[in-house]
Formats: sequence, structure tokens, C-alpha cells
Amino acid sequence: MIDGKPKRRTIQERVEDIFELINSQNKPFPKSRLKDIGLNPKSAEKWLKLIDYIQKQPKIRLIQTEHNTFIEKVEGKYQALMRKMILDETLPFEQRL
Repeated sequence: MIDGKPKRRTIQERVEDIFELINSQNKPFPKSRLKDIGLNPKSAEKWLKLIDYIQKQPKIRLIQTEHNTFIEKVEGKYQALMRKMILDETLPFEQRL
């Protein structure tokens, strides 16, 4: 704390807190439980929408060199579509295969 003000968390810290909470739950839980990690309902909704959007995107890999970071797409559109279909619980099991 500086001057009695609480330290603001970084984006990385917020995401880690969210996933730590999610991983500690054994059953579905209400969004309001994100208050336990300091997220108000409006902020929690924005974070969850962002996480959901990112999870639907093709997978990437970061390649670090001494001076640069390269981004490689490791999943094409077809693979992303197949992953989405396989994980879609609204489809019957036979159709997901």
C-alpha cells in the first residue's frame, strides 16, 4: 500500500485470481461469488465475457527471442470449428464424434 491506498492488481493478477476461484469450485457457481476476489457484478460480467471470447479464438503460441516476440497461429479455422463442435454440450454425443 502506498499512502494508505490499496495496490491495484495487474491484469495478470486479476485473471489468475478468477481462474484460481474457478478451479477451486467443484460445481457451477453464481457470478456473485466473484465478489470474494474483489470483482463487482458489472466488472465480473466484463471479465467473463472477455474470457469466453478468448477461449473461442484459434489457439496461438508465443515465440520469445532475445529482442522480439512472435505470434504463431497453431490452429486453423477447421481445427477451431472441430474443437468448438466437440466441446458443444448442446449437440448429441454422436454428432460431436
